[in-house]
Amino acid sequence: MKDRTREAVMNLLGGTLENRLAFDLFGGSGVLAFEAVSRGVAQAWVWEILKPGARVIQKIAQDLGISEQVTVLDQDVMRWSRSLADGLEVLGVEGSGSEWAGLPWVVFCCPPYSMWETHGAELTQLLSDWGRAAPAGSLFAVELAHRTDLSLLPSGLDWGVRIYAPAQIAVAEVSRSF
Repeated sequence: MKDRTREAVMNLLGGTLENRLAFDLFGGSGVLAFEAVSRGVAQAWVWEILKPGARVIQKIAQDLGISEQVTVLDQDVMRWSRSLADGLEVLGVEGSGSEWAGLPWVVFCCPPYSMWETHGAELTQLLSDWGRAAPAGSLFAVELAHRTDLSLLPSGLDWGVRIYAPAQIAVAEVSRSF
């Protein structure tokens, strides 16, 4: 995600993310999680399938002094999310005794553009699953190539879309379960 697009996304999300949990489903550089922490999220989780990339994200979090707020998972988020409820409980997000139960989320989904062509149905399912699991008030920010068919976004959320060529950003808030 380009710098100006990232800044626009953060502004679209309201500028502050206090008392939220952040989930960066396709971590890349981890910058969205870092930005979310700088804007007040209580905890951030980043999925980066490439182990060297995951190590770099963790090192940057350490260098920034936020490693206790950022958890990096070097796993395939698509596979991990197939057991989403169990995974969220393991992370301490849900379940008895969770200090974060009920806090709204901010979910970033910025996969490589080509994945929308090769795995579009799976990405739609991923977002649907996360949308159903998210507490009311949770925010979603999804990056797609500017020509990607928006019908791939799950219909359970009311998406607002902005173009920041070469990307389009879809943002939605969970107002109720869908």
